[in-house]
Amino acid sequence: MACVDMLVPGVSTVTRYARYYSLYWALAAYADRKGLDREACQRLVRRAEVGLARISQEYDDPEGAPGLAHGVDAIARLAPRQGEEFSVADSSGSGSYSPRTWGFWSQYNGPSVTLGTVAVDSGALRVGRHPCPPEVAKMYKSLIEAAEHRGGLSLPSVALGRLRLQPDADTPDLGPLGSLFSATADGRHDPQSWSGEDRTRRATLRILVRSWQLNPGAATWQEAFAAAVAYGSAAREDPLLAGEERTAAWRGVVLRHHSVGAWRHLWAALVNEVRGTETASRSHLHEWISAQLPGSTVAEFEAGLPAVVDERRDPLPAEEALLRDDSGVLTDVALLLLGARRLDSLTSITLRTFKGKRPTYLDPTWIAQLRHEYGQRSVAELGRRLVDDMLAQSRRVALRKVKFNQDGTISLFSRLHERNGAYFADSGEGSGNIGLRLTQLAEIAVQVGLLTPHPEDPVTPEGQRLLDLPS
Repeated sequence: MACVDMLVPGVSTVTRYARYYSLYWALAAYADRKGLDREACQRLVRRAEVGLARISQEYDDPEGAPGLAHGVDAIARLAPRQGEEFSVADSSGSGSYSPRTWGFWSQYNGPSVTLGTVAVDSGALRVGRHPCPPEVAKMYKSLIEAAEHRGGLSLPSVALGRLRLQPDADTPDLGPLGSLFSATADGRHDPQSWSGEDRTRRATLRILVRSWQLNPGAATWQEAFAAAVAYGSAAREDPLLAGEERTAAWRGVVLRHHSVGAWRHLWAALVNEVRGTETASRSHLHEWISAQLPGSTVAEFEAGLPAVVDERRDPLPAEEALLRDDSGVLTDVALLLLGARRLDSLTSITLRTFKGKRPTYLDPTWIAQLRHEYGQRSVAELGRRLVDDMLAQSRRVALRKVKFNQDGTISLFSRLHERNGAYFADSGEGSGNIGLRLTQLAEIAVQVGLLTPHPEDPVTPEGQRLLDLPS
């Protein structure tokens, strides 16, 4: 996650809409000009978010891309009357559109500051390193005026209708946002005029688009990215990919992603087994995982796994081959072993991002040590060791998060609990892998007019020009 944060600055897994970046851009400019304090900014943000959701509810097609704005479902449930939309912003608890004090700004706060559209001073929104263009401020003028006063929104309205997430024509914010995401000014990229994070975001976007150009048959942006960056020879043969050192960094991240996913899937399976068992002891969990793994040695099992490199030492999609015939726990263990084997073939930047900044519990280096230790022992025995490692890591994480309450009690935040040798879980654990933010980056780039949603022609003429991409 640290590497992803570094390689996709200004975008998170929950920043779905370009429109919100320009909303907060305009709000920061207004708050700065008016000298609004933290409390006033909080009120303005919440009311403006409700206004945007109400506009989306009125004008956007629920089936169209990119969908409806944040909070529309809550507003539909609360059903405020015409002219009283902002009541759900001023309310708290079950009567509010969002239980978070800052609403959806909490999702866009860090990315907006990174992008340079907003600065935060003692909690108050202020102008960032990229001042809001006058045309963008003017675009939000009607919404901000409505949010600042006690009245409601005047719907329908031409001025407010332009703020919908699915515009019929380009709105004034799309060009400036496209320039920010592509790190360009007046149609050209001058590296000296942009921060390292800006240059990295641009580089990742260029790598992403080039990956789909090279793999037009891919089903998703992430699939195309993996095919070009993580596997095969394109990363060293294609001029754009080979000329960008972040390609090598991304290769390590994408390959490590499989190991992370295997641990998450394995842990979720263990938690679900605990939930479905009346008394889940350590020995029970040992029996559970042993029943799903072969009695052959780890060395014998590894001999049957796909090769991780070809004759030219380029990575092969061994993990993808295993996942096409997913066998649950068995596949998870195989993926972990492949990750450990990758340590022997990766080099330089790729190896550093694959391993991470420092050794941690359960990382590929950890598995490599187990692979050596258990080489002539059974896979089932290795599985039992993995159970012990997961239980120990769960306890370490829980103890790091322990909270001491004022009444003398403690709160222990953990999905899994142990009492007198028996384990129990209150709820299940998600088995999905962490996000690489590539899909979110691509979707925002589509919204600002740099990319298209069509795999056969993924980049717009404007995107090709600003990102300096081959045709």
